[in-house]
Amino acid sequence: MKYKGLSKDEVYLISRAEFEKQKLITREFTLKLFNDYKKADNILDRLTKKGRLLQIARGKYFIVPIKAPNQLWTPNEFITAKYWMNTTSYYIGYFTMYNYWGFSEQIPQTVYILNTKKSETKKITNINFKAVKITEKKYYGIKKIKIEDEEINISDKERTLVDLIYNPPGSFNNMKSILIENIDNIDLNKFSKYLTKYPIRAIMKRAGYILDNYGVKSKQINKMKMELINDPTYVVLNPENKSRKGKINKDWKLIINE
Repeated sequence: MKYKGLSKDEVYLISRAEFEKQKLITREFTLKLFNDYKKADNILDRLTKKGRLLQIARGKYFIVPIKAPNQLWTPNEFITAKYWMNTTSYYIGYFTMYNYWGFSEQIPQTVYILNTKKSETKKITNINFKAVKITEKKYYGIKKIKIEDEEINISDKERTLVDLIYNPPGSFNNMKSILIENIDNIDLNKFSKYLTKYPIRAIMKRAGYILDNYGVKSKQINKMKMELINDPTYVVLNPENKSRKGKINKDWKLIINE
């Protein structure tokens, strides 16, 4: 019997959720069915201990498929990230997307979720999740992909490259190499617009200088230069080098400290 070991109420909760095609059972949903706080909490607790529910956050549980042998089941990490964020604006990014888009061969040990609400780390079924809070001004360049009929928010290729400049995998020189290697594989105009929109101006200055010196020519790069004409602030090209000594580049308002 596929529901062996479950009480009548436990079977009713799972079968009702499956009938409504829900991947997630919430405390609110359970309470609506049983109209008793204590009973609802006890049922959720028992099903979790029996391996039929997997808690991903307070009051939120994945249904472990009945067909999973000995309840050994791991949900897709991108779907888990989506449900963990609930209604919060989010996208999966940083090192997770560096690997996804082929910018880095390093397989990340953590799923990074940039969002507008919280900074938190969590471990779910031996997978590490890291929520990174960002401002609304950084929330753009989002692409939706489908996984198991679920829409998942990820950073698109060009937005991922902007994040990579801000938070590089490894050294500054490694970031520079990745940027140059992928110039021909991205939408340069979109990338330039994303750089202009990014609220930390130093990211646009560094990327613009690298592109300019590599010989990349486009109207959008010239527009980026125009954005900086009245900018009085000079930043260092290589933030890893604490020295502010070097040649001055007036076009990109940089101190070339390499």
